[in-house]
Amino acid sequence: MKKIVLGSKLKYLAILLLAAVLLGNRGFRNLVRNYREYRHLKAEKSSLELQRKRLEQQLKEVGEKPAIEQAARRELGLIRPEETEYRFPPPKDSDK
Repeated sequence: MKKIVLGSKLKYLAILLLAAVLLGNRGFRNLVRNYREYRHLKAEKSSLELQRKRLEQQLKEVGEKPAIEQAARRELGLIRPEETEYRFPPPKDSDK
């Protein structure tokens, strides 16, 4: 009977000692925290890589469309380096 009591006490003591080592040890807690942060950053990295691929695809599509050039010319007044732009004032009401 004393062996049973002694065995169960040793079991509880071992569990208590293991819990004290794992929970009381700052190194282990830091390891767990760093692992969680690593998993979070890894997931964030994969989502950012997916977003980058989508943006690169959009950039390719934008670069291939001549409508973008026309919009840039019309709205922003951009011209190519070898071109000359002539601007005329709008006609007056009396000229109409």
